[in-house]
Amino acid sequence: MKRGRMRTAAAFAASLTLALSGCGQSAGTVFSQEHAAAGSSGLAAPPAGSGTGSRTVSAASVSRASSAEAECIGVAPGNGSESGNSRETVSSASGSTSAGAESGGAAGSGPETVSGAESGRAAGTESAGRAVSSAPDVITSETVSFNPAWLYAGNSKIHSGTATLYHAQPSLARHKTVCVNAGHGTEGGESVKTLCHPDGTPKVTGGSTGAGATEAMAVAGGMEFDDGTPERDVTLALAIAVRDQLLQSGYDVLMIRESQDVQLDNIARTLMANNLADCHIALHYDGTDSDKGVFFMSVPQVDSYLSMEPVASHWQDHDRLGRAVTAGIAAQGFSLFDGGEMQMDLTQTSYSTVPSIDLECGDAASDHSGATFPGLAAGIVSGVSSFFGFAG
Repeated sequence: MKRGRMRTAAAFAASLTLALSGCGQSAGTVFSQEHAAAGSSGLAAPPAGSGTGSRTVSAASVSRASSAEAECIGVAPGNGSESGNSRETVSSASGSTSAGAESGGAAGSGPETVSGAESGRAAGTESAGRAVSSAPDVITSETVSFNPAWLYAGNSKIHSGTATLYHAQPSLARHKTVCVNAGHGTEGGESVKTLCHPDGTPKVTGGSTGAGATEAMAVAGGMEFDDGTPERDVTLALAIAVRDQLLQSGYDVLMIRESQDVQLDNIARTLMANNLADCHIALHYDGTDSDKGVFFMSVPQVDSYLSMEPVASHWQDHDRLGRAVTAGIAAQGFSLFDGGEMQMDLTQTSYSTVPSIDLECGDAASDHSGATFPGLAAGIVSGVSSFFGFAG
């Protein structure tokens, strides 16, 4: 795979401005763009006194984001380092204002936080005759970190970064958490090696790392599309679209990466999903150049691999999730490659203890514009719902 190019904050700021102006949107009206500008790229700082830059998002703003991103943003925003993020954090007793009062916040700071009792007080001040709610029907989120006590944690080499756990509106909640992992995007990940398997045994198939290897890159740099766009940018933009549709459908979402760089290797990402989510979907595009279609990396049918834990206890769920998701994507009109699956020994599924797939959403010749994101996201959400036994 070819290594992607880094973008500067100034270049991203210009591209975001053009995207917003082209759609007639302002940065204060679209959740995904607010999150990218204020939280991920470091282009806008949190207001003074805001601590960690905590924010809460209304359902309406997420809905606006899904359509606006598809029309306006063909590649992912984001250029800030992990330490520069203005991440959304929620506590049970503190916050600031409701999503309905977003316009009262500092310009460019994004939606302010609503959580616990404070959000109920904010809702109560909207109208003198309106009752105060103790359970605000809004999307909330919190920052989560890697835990060195987790099973297999000792095999991770890069784990100083954090992820964001979003909680769906209580009125929509399905009480399932989906980990959305935007592939690649860990600076320095190619120069660090981690064990391919928890027990140190060699890989049974080829791929980015050849069969027989016991170590692989902690995080590969990713390929470039035919037009030069880095894979990591596109997987991030798609991940944001998937996040938004999952939240609208009542799923909680663990977002592994929301900026161009997160210091979490593939093992750390997988262990976060294992411990904080009910399933794990990593988004990628293949390095081939034939517009081959969508597929997932299924579990190799090799006896030694199928008998290794945690693969032995979970591989059938991995493949069942993959088939449900690719079926959902096919129903949206996307072509599948070779029936929608390819056997591959991956670090991700070698360490996964929840249903987990690497989803290849096309390749270097595929359409990777924002116009494809709503359909891909809808197919993924449909597949997740089918997997968990929900009607839609």
